[in-house]
Amino acid sequence: MSGISLHGLLNTGLLGVYTHKIAMSVVGHNMSNVNTEGYSRQRAVIVTTPPLGIPTLAQPSIPLQMGTGSKVADIKRVRDAFLDVQYRNTNNRKNYWDNIYGNMHYIEQLFGEPGENGIRVLFDNFWSAMEELKSDPNNEAAKGQIVARADELGNTMKDLDYRLNQLQEDINNEIATRVNEMNNYLKRVADLNNKIRSVEISGSTPNDLLDERDRVIDQLSNLTNIKVTQMPSGEISLGLGDRTILHGGVYEELYAEMIPGKGETYGIFSNNSQVEFADGKMKALFELRDEIIPKYRGKLDEFAVNLVDTVNLIHKEGWDKTGTITGSPFFKSIEAVKSGEDARFFRVAGFKDLFTNPIKYFYSKNTFTSDPSTNIKDNDLYLIDSNSNTITNSTAGNLSSIGLSGKYENGKFYIESDGDVNKTIYDVDGSYLSKMGLNTSSVQAIKINKEGLKSGDISFEVGGTNISINSIDGTDLNSFADSINNSSGNDYIRAIVKGDNVYIVATDKVAEKSMQNLVIKDDKGVLSNGEKVSVDVLDTSNPTLNNFIKDKNGDPVNGTESIEINGIKIEFDTRTDSLKDLAEKINKSNTGVTAFITPHGKFVLRAGASLNFDLKNSKISGKDNIFQSLGLIDKTPITENEMTLVSTDSKWEDINNMFNKADILRLDNEIGLVNRMEVTDGLKDNPSNLSVDLGILTNSNKYVPVGPKNVSVWDVLSGIKDLAVLNDGKDGFSGFLANTIAEMGIEGETAEKMKGNAEALHSQIDGERDRVQGVSIDEEVSNMIKYQKAFNASARFITAIDQMMEKIVNSLGTVGR
Repeated sequence: MSGISLHGLLNTGLLGVYTHKIAMSVVGHNMSNVNTEGYSRQRAVIVTTPPLGIPTLAQPSIPLQMGTGSKVADIKRVRDAFLDVQYRNTNNRKNYWDNIYGNMHYIEQLFGEPGENGIRVLFDNFWSAMEELKSDPNNEAAKGQIVARADELGNTMKDLDYRLNQLQEDINNEIATRVNEMNNYLKRVADLNNKIRSVEISGSTPNDLLDERDRVIDQLSNLTNIKVTQMPSGEISLGLGDRTILHGGVYEELYAEMIPGKGETYGIFSNNSQVEFADGKMKALFELRDEIIPKYRGKLDEFAVNLVDTVNLIHKEGWDKTGTITGSPFFKSIEAVKSGEDARFFRVAGFKDLFTNPIKYFYSKNTFTSDPSTNIKDNDLYLIDSNSNTITNSTAGNLSSIGLSGKYENGKFYIESDGDVNKTIYDVDGSYLSKMGLNTSSVQAIKINKEGLKSGDISFEVGGTNISINSIDGTDLNSFADSINNSSGNDYIRAIVKGDNVYIVATDKVAEKSMQNLVIKDDKGVLSNGEKVSVDVLDTSNPTLNNFIKDKNGDPVNGTESIEINGIKIEFDTRTDSLKDLAEKINKSNTGVTAFITPHGKFVLRAGASLNFDLKNSKISGKDNIFQSLGLIDKTPITENEMTLVSTDSKWEDINNMFNKADILRLDNEIGLVNRMEVTDGLKDNPSNLSVDLGILTNSNKYVPVGPKNVSVWDVLSGIKDLAVLNDGKDGFSGFLANTIAEMGIEGETAEKMKGNAEALHSQIDGERDRVQGVSIDEEVSNMIKYQKAFNASARFITAIDQMMEKIVNSLGTVGR
């Protein structure tokens, strides 16, 4: 019967007081930590104490279960483990994109795009200076402007590379310093694991220690992705990538070491194994250092080495204004300074000026049902030779009268010439060549009707030389023409009589065979009264490949041939495709190898960025006679058998032997080649030494200078702005810069959007986690009132029991008087 004793009831009340005093302490602890970072609100777990079986007087054999009060079984943290995982995952992403975006924004600022001092503006300024020289060949200031603009472009690109390199180094150093921060976090977690295990063994719940551990893990998730595994002892293990770096109170210390073979580049190691980071700030730092920044530095290198090499190849084929200096580069050499197999095989240029080959074969683009040579009429075509005063005209149906022979087969028409490379064939009224589907160029001539003939003297200047033609007879068409054609020393203009008109045309000794390139002094109006007209001339500037590619016997190869680059077969027809066509087919093949033809016809192969600017990373094969004909190799005997020009197995000894006559360019195997981009000292000191004149090809198959007013070097150079030699043959120089800036802008915009998305998601998860584990003042005040009332009620219960005991002690059993 003791279970229902007053002392037992007193104990029940006392437990109620004690229980709610503890609950009030938990409320006070929560309210005190309402602003504590990482704090999880706590909840007192109140349970009933074990009941007692109490027999009664009415039912002594069936005891009642009498409650004995309450107690605090545990104090629990209110926390959602799933939200913790989501928080850390979104924290990884947020910090990753935050670092990517911040650095991409900085890189955009370095490039100065868009802006007046951006790299594209400086590039355009360089090209504008070329156009200024072209419009005024005698302007020495324009030459100085070209040199200054090129120097400005080079210095800006070098400064940009320096700043990108500095950013790369800063990030590399930050990677090394972050190791200490991560180790401190790991050490703290390991220490907390030990303390938590000790408390757990005693049967208690170390809530504040658990909060501290979670807070440290949250901070660690700023840097990297981690996997948390809970252990029965209350400890945790931490996984990083595919490895466990912390287990209980033991952790693997991380350390920064130089990565072998990568200079002063730091890697993060643990137990001699490199640690890979899949997310967080560390992932961003590694990606910026090893991928993003090197990509843009590589683009600067790609632009610089291709620009330097292309400009030099063209500039070296020209003469200066005096016609005496040639073969000088515009930029300083970017040739590798380090010897050994590590050097990259960037470019090979053939040793032959292919355009000095006699051009004998022409191809019609049209399809015919019968031999079109029978359509030729008397006086349709005129053969002009600068070394002869005689003008030969065609006769009806007979091309042989002007040194040509036609061949008709399968609907196609071919023409073969028995003359030299610069045999000039005019079609003054466009009645035959273009209709035949043959390539023509349009040049300026002077047309004089017989009614407008005048006698007199003329003089003109070509290549700095003055030529005079005296006593021109204007009495009739033939006399007028003879006076011009038979004049002593006149190798520059000829007069063609056709119908009632005389056409004054230029010979091959005049630049572009155009009368507009002559400065004519004509006081009596002998020529000035004539009409400036355009006439057709057979175009020899883009000859078909059968003019160059020979078989082992030295005869032209007519038909379909091919070369193979990196497993891709590139076919071409020697009868219809030109050197430029072959180069375009190579550039469009997406093999990483690009081709280029210099103004004098050197065939050039280069390695693109996808091959790391190294032809040794490719395989180029084909018949030996093709490579021999293109001037890439000098081999005897020629067999017309398949051979490998270069492959991944090629050593420098093999390369030097293979290309013993060709011009090869090696590059150092490192980033930052743009720092070698510099105008030669000679041109900086004296811009007048600029090459300006590519010359013209004489009948002796040699290039000779035209004169200071011929700026054909810069005509060609201004045209390479859109030459597709960058990005593995996809972009020209201007397009490459535009695409690089666009790519940078897209990457920056993407990073900004992803950063915004990651922050929004992280904020949402953080808000939800805070809703679950955060302290609510209103809720705690409500709990405080609830626990206070329960405390008061328990205390009042004890008072009541006390009064009952007093009554029993003092009054029970006393007989009233």
